[in-house]
Amino acid sequence: MIYDPKKLAITVLSGSATNASRDKGILTRMHFAEVRAYQSFKQSEDHFRSGAAQIALIDSSLADMDGLDCLRKLSRNREMSVRAMVMVTSECRQNYVMDAVSAGCSGYVIRPYSLETLEKHIRAAWNSLSAGEIEQEMLDSAKAALWRQDFDAAINEFEEVVSEDNEALEYFNKGMEYLRAKSFGKAIIAFNKALALNELYAEAYKGLAYAHKGKGDAASYQEHLKKAADLFAMQDKLQELREVFVEILKDDPEAVNPYNTLGVKLRRAGDYLGALHAYSQALELTPTDENLLYNIAKACIYSGDNASALGHLRKALALRPDFREAAELAGRLEKGEGALQEQQANPQTGDGSRLMLD
Repeated sequence: MIYDPKKLAITVLSGSATNASRDKGILTRMHFAEVRAYQSFKQSEDHFRSGAAQIALIDSSLADMDGLDCLRKLSRNREMSVRAMVMVTSECRQNYVMDAVSAGCSGYVIRPYSLETLEKHIRAAWNSLSAGEIEQEMLDSAKAALWRQDFDAAINEFEEVVSEDNEALEYFNKGMEYLRAKSFGKAIIAFNKALALNELYAEAYKGLAYAHKGKGDAASYQEHLKKAADLFAMQDKLQELREVFVEILKDDPEAVNPYNTLGVKLRRAGDYLGALHAYSQALELTPTDENLLYNIAKACIYSGDNASALGHLRKALALRPDFREAAELAGRLEKGEGALQEQQANPQTGDGSRLMLD
């Protein structure tokens, strides 16, 4: 949906009558179709359940709860349909901002603000929640062809959508970089774009699957449906990765290479492809970290690629010949022995796994 204040309803949530009155006045001057204000979440529940509000502006404190709790309730309750949630507050502590990012806010504005600043942030938050007008038009056109059972045209148009480079991971990586640089507004926008693009590509692959099914091509149907499923799963994964990364920064704001810790957490959760992606990012920053190479090797083993694992272990040993754990694991792989089973591990080195023999 194109951002047009004249067609959008916006709701202010603030325990401060002064803040609510000022916010409401400025939003009215911005010509929103409807502007409402509530001092407590309880007062606003029926309004949000009705689906009447597309945007919520949330202060750091409501009459009945903290602004972060309000944000979480709105983002997790499917009965309360609101597209964009923007924090508008004087609260600028780093941990608070990161908690808002983790909870899924669409934008963050620090008081005091100007009309121009607020308008810019609301517009950016709204626009970042969709993949883009051109991409959406391409997807809609392909869906229309599928609907009228013009399967050849549908396949051509869906393939045009997915032929573009998947920028979702690129935006996600940008978001993590912005978080580390404390550019919170940019991080939020980047995460939103990553999720929106993943959804677009997933819908396109799903459309391709059904177009091939319509033509009787069962193999292509299964192939594209699997790609769609992988991308839909990645949407949830990106949300989880964002939350994990925020927690890493909160625990260790001076961490030199948070991707390694992130990779360990993902690997221990069983997300080996996600772990390998995180480790590859870490390797860009610290290519001579033998512990990182050891972690990558273990993730490769879990994902069934023992040859790549052995290559990374040999690189680790070249950097540190006395690396006992890497030498033992390399020796077992060279003998063709077994697979790893995850146990409690050191968050940096991943020590604690053991090799299970076949």
